Amino acid sequence: MQKNRPVRIVKRDERARSEQTPQAAAAGGAAKSSERELKAVVAGWVREHRQQAEQYRRAVAGLLRRERAFGPSAA
Repeated sequence: MQKNRPVRIVKRDERARSEQTPQAAAAGGAAKSSERELKAVVAGWVREHRQQAEQYRRAVAGLLRRERAFGPSAA
């Protein structure tokens, strides 16, 4: 499924500068690979954050269960 991408307006001066530097076309492939690397790193951070949040929720729930078991009503 294709996503709608915004239209990019290229001005005349910008077009002339891009035609003068053919190295920019080769850098496009490097930009995509670095973008993939960046996405992988951020996805790892998000996954790690979710795991830590889940561990925290479990730890707090365990503490609350213990507190209820040893609370004043158990005496």
